[in-house]
Amino acid sequence: MAEVPHPTDPQEYKQWVKELKRKWKAGVIPDPQTVAIIITNDRNEVLLQLRDDNPQIAFANHWTLPGGVVNPGENHEEAACRELLEETGLRSSLVHWKMYRRNSGNKFVIEQHVYFGKTEKKVNEMVLGEGQALEFFGEEKLGSLLIGYDFDKLLGEFFDHFK
Repeated sequence: MAEVPHPTDPQEYKQWVKELKRKWKAGVIPDPQTVAIIITNDRNEVLLQLRDDNPQIAFANHWTLPGGVVNPGENHEEAACRELLEETGLRSSLVHWKMYRRNSGNKFVIEQHVYFGKTEKKVNEMVLGEGQALEFFGEEKLGSLLIGYDFDKLLGEFFDHFK
């Protein structure tokens, strides 16, 4: 979203978000662009990441897909590969599946680019680079999880599309 990383102090963070909103509403900065990566294993389970239990972050203690913000000068595929490597230690051939726009809690419209790929690695062979845990889940287990960013709906669509 911005070239400067967000501050960690809660008050500074609120001011930082307020300034981003102002710039976004004024048309100075474009809609944020993000990537999400759906990684499946040989049992057709999807890899999810348990976010940190920090009340200062969105969807704390929720399961989400690996992914994040596209950095300046980076294309969507590069961002997806970078985020996957940073958060899981995985390198995978990724295929662009879809792009959609979603509203964030900060009233930004986020352009979300979704990629998918496969891995033969087990969770214990991955590197947890962010969050509390990585885990594979089958479609039948997703309904019992707290899933952030409406990724539960996206995963339902994914499973319907690739059956």
